Amino acid sequence: MSTTWTQTTLDVIRGALQLCQAVGVGENVSSEDADLCMTALDGVIKELPSHGFAWPQLTSAPVAVTWSGGTPSVVTPPTDYFGNPTLKYRDASTQMVEIVRVPKAYWETLDTTKTATYPQFYYVAPDLSFNLWPTPTQNPNLTLSYQKIIPDLVLTAAPSIQQQYLNTLQYLVADEVSLKFGVPQDVRAEIAARAGVKKNMMIQWATDLGPISFMVIDGSPNYPRSPLEW
Repeated sequence: MSTTWTQTTLDVIRGALQLCQAVGVGENVSSEDADLCMTALDGVIKELPSHGFAWPQLTSAPVAVTWSGGTPSVVTPPTDYFGNPTLKYRDASTQMVEIVRVPKAYWETLDTTKTATYPQFYYVAPDLSFNLWPTPTQNPNLTLSYQKIIPDLVLTAAPSIQQQYLNTLQYLVADEVSLKFGVPQDVRAEIAARAGVKKNMMIQWATDLGPISFMVIDGSPNYPRSPLEW
């Protein structure tokens, strides 16, 4: 018995259209309906993180990234960067040391003209540039692990998401397009309720593989202090 799952984007779309009663079992999906649902499915997958879902689309190995020595020092992530960054530098003993990500409010309290051998913190700006602090005085040999952007879908291929979630995607797409197909209100409500339950199950099952970093900020003007002081 094969354990290879081969459900394609078209299978997800067909399931969604059947839920909307737009096609019957065994009927072909028109190219117009396929295009409409493909757009909806692309949008559904890409907005899943805003609902708390993180897919394991992480880099298999850290990627070398370059930096600029301006003020502040800036790192530009790869073009397929989505989120969940782990940024590290190589110290004098060749050990990889993680740089702590800080929020905008804390970044604005720092003296961005300060320099040091290695950076301690970084702030991810709205344009996705990574701003280092202090500005390194030498090449810190940075590497970045991150969650990639899910690529756009191909109709005849499997979506770039775990196959156990494809049945849920049928309900999410049906919920997304039901108004466009004039689905009766009672059926739309049923689809929406089932989509909500399945989405919650998917989020509970999913494993967030993003990095976890802890930092204590006590508001002291002398922060950061040596860890030995805590």
